[in-house]
Amino acid sequence: MGASGFQAYTSTYCQRDESRVKPKGKMSTGSHGPQQLKDRIVQSRVHRERDQFIAAIHEDDVCRLASSHHNGDHCSFFKPPSRGSYNICYFVRFPSNSFGEDVEKWVVRVPLAPCLAHGSRSKLESEIATMQLVTDKTTIPLPKIYAYNLGNGSEPLSSFVILEYIEGEKLSCARLKTLSDEQRKRLYTSLADIYIQLRRLEFPSIGCLAHGPEGFNVRKKITTIDINMQELEGLQPSKIQSSFYNDKGSLTSANDYVAMLLQIADNAFANGRNSVSEGGQGEDALYHLHIFREYAKGWMDCRLDQGPFVLVHGDLEPFNLIVNERMDIASVLDWEWSRVVPLQFFKPPLWLKTPDTTKLAWNFVYRDYLKSLDQLLEIVRIREREKYGNELLSNEWAKAKEDSGFLVANALENWTDMDWFANRYINWKCYKNKADLNERIKAFMKDSAHKTLIERKLLEGIAYKVEADSLKDTSIKSAPSYRDKPASAYATIKDYFLHQLWKDTICFSVSSESH
Repeated sequence: MGASGFQAYTSTYCQRDESRVKPKGKMSTGSHGPQQLKDRIVQSRVHRERDQFIAAIHEDDVCRLASSHHNGDHCSFFKPPSRGSYNICYFVRFPSNSFGEDVEKWVVRVPLAPCLAHGSRSKLESEIATMQLVTDKTTIPLPKIYAYNLGNGSEPLSSFVILEYIEGEKLSCARLKTLSDEQRKRLYTSLADIYIQLRRLEFPSIGCLAHGPEGFNVRKKITTIDINMQELEGLQPSKIQSSFYNDKGSLTSANDYVAMLLQIADNAFANGRNSVSEGGQGEDALYHLHIFREYAKGWMDCRLDQGPFVLVHGDLEPFNLIVNERMDIASVLDWEWSRVVPLQFFKPPLWLKTPDTTKLAWNFVYRDYLKSLDQLLEIVRIREREKYGNELLSNEWAKAKEDSGFLVANALENWTDMDWFANRYINWKCYKNKADLNERIKAFMKDSAHKTLIERKLLEGIAYKVEADSLKDTSIKSAPSYRDKPASAYATIKDYFLHQLWKDTICFSVSSESH
C-alpha cells in the first residue's frame, strides 16, 4: 500500500453548527459530532498520545492479525484507514476462493487506548457483550463479530475486534435534508424497529453489560462519552459514581442516578480548569446550573424510581447508521457507549431536524422538531401494534415529549447542555421572560459560598489560559517546516502518516481557537 493509501481519514460526522455567536455568559459545549475534550491542555496531551499510539500500528501486523483469523489466507487493504474519536479502523479484503464466492471484507477495529479513561479492555468488553445480546434478542442489524481480544497490554493490537464490513453510506445531517417522503418513511420505519426492540430489553439495575458464565448482566458502572472525557481531564467522576453504587456494584434507583449526574456536573464546574473565564460568565453559569437542578428534580417521575431500566445504544447519531439508497438502515455501528439507563433516559433521536441539541432548547425550535418526531411516533405506534400488539413506547414518548422532557435527560448526561437548557427554556417557562435575570443572579450571588467559588474559578481560569496559550505557542514554534508536500516527498509511509496526524491536530487547534 502506498503512502496515500495509508493516510488516516477522520470519519464523517454530523458537525454541530459552531458559526453562531456564543451568548455572553454561556459555557462552550464543544462539537455535537465527535465530542471534544473541554480542557485544551489535556486534549493536546491525549491527542499526542493518540497519534503516537496510531503510529505504532504497522499495516503488516494488521494484515497478519486478520489472516490469522481467516485460515492464514492472504489479505490486502481496500480503502484507507479511518480514525474516529475512539477507534481506528482498517479495511481488509480476502480474495475470492476457487468456488467463485464473493470477496470477503472485514473491518479490523482497534480502540484508541489514550482516548479511553478506563482502557481498551473495559470499553470493548461492554461493547462485545451488548452486540452479542442484541444479536441474540433482536433483529436490529449490526455487523457480525468474527474475532476479538480483550487485552490491556502495551501493544496497540492487544485489544481489537474484527467485524463484518457493511456496504452502504453513513447517514449525514446534510443527507437528511434532501430525503424524499418515501425515503424518510423508510428511514423512520428502520429507526422505529430499532427503538421498539431496545425498549423491551429490561434489566434489574443501571450500568454497562458484561457477559459471564451466568449470561448477560449489568456488572459495571455506567460510562458515557461525557463521563469518559471528564475522567481524562482528571475530574474523577468515577469517585462520585462509587458513592452511589452499593457494595455489590449495583445502582437500582433512577432518583439516585439523577442525583449522581447532578453531582458530577457540579464537580465538573467546580473543578474544571476552564469552566469560568470571566466573572459575569461564572455567575451566570452557576446560577443556571442551580435552576436546572431544581427543574430536574420536578422532572423526575418517582413512580419509575425502581425501573424499568432499559438498554440504549448511547451514541445513536447519524454517523453510526449505515443506510442503503432507499434509506433502510443496513447496520448500527459503534455500541461502545451502550448502557442500561432509567426509562426517562430512553430518548428518541434528537437529530431529526438539527444536530445541535442546544438549539432545541429554544421552544420554537423544539416545536418544529416535534413535527418530525410526531411522524416517527406514528410509525413507532404502527410497528409496535404489528410486532407486539401494544403501544408501549409510543405512549411513553407521547407523554415524555411534553415540556422538553427529552432535553432534560440529554442535558443530565451532557452536563454543559444544562446551562443552555436553563437559559433558553427554563427562564422562559418558569420566569415568563428574562427581564429580571440579572436581578435573580445578583440575589443568588449574595450567598458567600457562591461568591467564593466564582472568585476561585476566575483565578484558575486565568492560570489555565496562560498555560494553554503557552502550549499553543510552543506547538506552533515546534511545528515541522513542511506543510503540504506531496506524499512522494516523504521518506517513509510513517513520515507521511505522522505529518497528516500533525496537520489534523493543528487544524483543529486553529479551528477551536477561532470559535
